[in-house]
Amino acid sequence: MNNKIKNILIVEDEAISAHYLINILDSLGFASIFEVSNADEAMRTIENNQIDLVFMDININGAIDGITCAHLINERYFLPIIYTTAYSDSQTIINASDTNIFGFLIKPFDLSTVEATIRVALKKIDLFKNITTNKPINSINNNLIDLGENQIYNLEAKILYIENCTIDFTKKEIELLYVLASNLNQSISFEILTDFVWGNKNISNSTIRDTVRRLRIKAPKLNIQTVVGLGYILKKA
Repeated sequence: MNNKIKNILIVEDEAISAHYLINILDSLGFASIFEVSNADEAMRTIENNQIDLVFMDININGAIDGITCAHLINERYFLPIIYTTAYSDSQTIINASDTNIFGFLIKPFDLSTVEATIRVALKKIDLFKNITTNKPINSINNNLIDLGENQIYNLEAKILYIENCTIDFTKKEIELLYVLASNLNQSISFEILTDFVWGNKNISNSTIRDTVRRLRIKAPKLNIQTVVGLGYILKKA
């Protein structure tokens, strides 16, 4: 399906479910598939292999569940994760959304559902790579971006300093500012912001506008400009 995804890891403690998913992935042209049943095995596999995509069952056996395992992975690596679960309640989805989620499969699923989920994940991966490979030149210097008016943004730590003082933001505000700062002087569409800040949830543009409004209130000298009909652009003040 896509030569950018070479190695897939399945974290699933039910053998039947794991083999079913393996057969689907194999039929889609993915040949290199690793299968483990718990978090410890997952971390060892990732440490010793170049994994490109993870299918994570939320309710794996052991002291560490799938969501916690995903958090541990996120602390060390950037790995797209597609969750598999028999539960579709909102709280489960909310808990999972705090991790590097690129898709959500509710069991039982079939080939067409898996294929569609992977295609959406691949699109998001491409979008992310486009963002992270087009960072402004001045971010190369220790990941610090001079935004003007005594405002310095630390790209690696995702922290904004104003006159050497840090500004407290909510998680969504942090992620939105990160996307804008990573693409200084570039217009960022509502679609991209939805993908990377809200995990492709079905949110309205007004939600994004409200988050930008709060950013402007907390850091009024940030030069966040509205691009009518498209999204936003961050420029040096």
